[in-house]
Amino acid sequence: MSNLVEEIRVWNTPVVGSYVLWRFTQGYTDHHPEGHSPVLLLHFLASAILTNKRLSDPVTNLRKDLASYARSFTDKKDVDLFLSIHHRVNNTKFYTLSSIDLAIQHGLLFLNLEDGCLYPKNLSRKPSRGMAPKPSVKSLGNKAETLGKWFSAYSVSQVSTLLKMVL
Repeated sequence: MSNLVEEIRVWNTPVVGSYVLWRFTQGYTDHHPEGHSPVLLLHFLASAILTNKRLSDPVTNLRKDLASYARSFTDKKDVDLFLSIHHRVNNTKFYTLSSIDLAIQHGLLFLNLEDGCLYPKNLSRKPSRGMAPKPSVKSLGNKAETLGKWFSAYSVSQVSTLLKMVL
């Protein structure tokens, strides 16, 4: 199956995006040195990376941090793809907003208007049989959590610098 068809198949609904952004928020909050939650803006960057297979493939627990992720594109001479993140943020903004809206409606995320941060809901029990995410979606959730962990080690300006973004 081509990359485009796979992207459309997995990302054709904000439900997947809301789950993935919830996992990103959990990863960020769980690994932040002070336990802070990510600002809303970081969810747009995460969504742009996680909605593209070629951008999300290097997101693994084998990498140390976000700087290692950024270097992987230079090492493979795939800088054009890496620089497309800025364009992807713009292209996926409505999808990301829909995903965030859905996650807030269903209680997975909470938006604090005072600090602009999204907070994850901690689920006390596992989903019932037949309600768990499919393995492909669960894998994306694991990548999202790893990306959240990486983002939590840096400030917003450092993340944007590492990703070559202009905010």
